[in-house]
Amino acid sequence: MKQILIISFFSLISFSSFSQDSTFWEHTWDYEVGGKETIERDWGREVVTFLGVIEWTSPSGKKLHIRIISSYQQITKANGFNDRSLIALVKTNHEVIKVYDFVKRQNLPLRIEDNKLVYEKSGEVILSALPDKFAARFCVEGLTCFTEITL
Repeated sequence: MKQILIISFFSLISFSSFSQDSTFWEHTWDYEVGGKETIERDWGREVVTFLGVIEWTSPSGKKLHIRIISSYQQITKANGFNDRSLIALVKTNHEVIKVYDFVKRQNLPLRIEDNKLVYEKSGEVILSALPDKFAARFCVEGLTCFTEITL
């Protein structure tokens, strides 16, 4: 019985550790626009960037200020690296709206200009507004569509 409790305790600790690592946007509450931080994790490292705030109008006409945070994760594996590039859309009250997997670092937006996300593809600058509705797919005109993930 004692062994079961000890195993359960360590499982809970490791689960808690993983879920804390999954909330990369929580590191950005006091960042200035463009602020970056490299965080060393037990699974590798990630570069978290606060791109800024976009004013977005919901389908019902309500205006929201949405914080845009990116995370480039280098996950260490026995046979090399495995990368993951994420974007979090977060309300100003710190509530996450959606997190999308942008697959590779080159797909991540670089900054915000004129209330739009700025991307670069093959040396060409692409400006793209947030989607009209936040769904399971986040499409960027001139790039592709990206899938929502559940952390």
